[in-house]
Amino acid sequence: MPTYVRETGKPTRVTATGATVLTSGPASFIGIQVAAVLTGQIVQLWTQSATSITGVPVLGTMTMLANTWYPVPGEFERGITYAVTNEDTDLTIFWNPAGSGSTSGT
Repeated sequence: MPTYVRETGKPTRVTATGATVLTSGPASFIGIQVAAVLTGQIVQLWTQSATSITGVPVLGTMTMLANTWYPVPGEFERGITYAVTNEDTDLTIFWNPAGSGSTSGT
């Protein structure tokens, strides 16, 4: 039976730079919406390891354009950490805690 990804989730608005833990628990990542900015957002994304919140890189350093949706579907058993480097940060991360109905089979 196929499993379909629902592209709906909890929005987390990001307006500050630096490394931040999005969640320490299992999560389903949907994607990133970048708003209008003066310069491109520089984003890094990790799933956590037993010893570090930036343990396993998922996205290296990625420059994101304004007014763009970036789908990044994935399951992260140990949580998600992101870092944004830009003087004018404005993006929204869409994700769901694992087991919250982020996927549905039909």
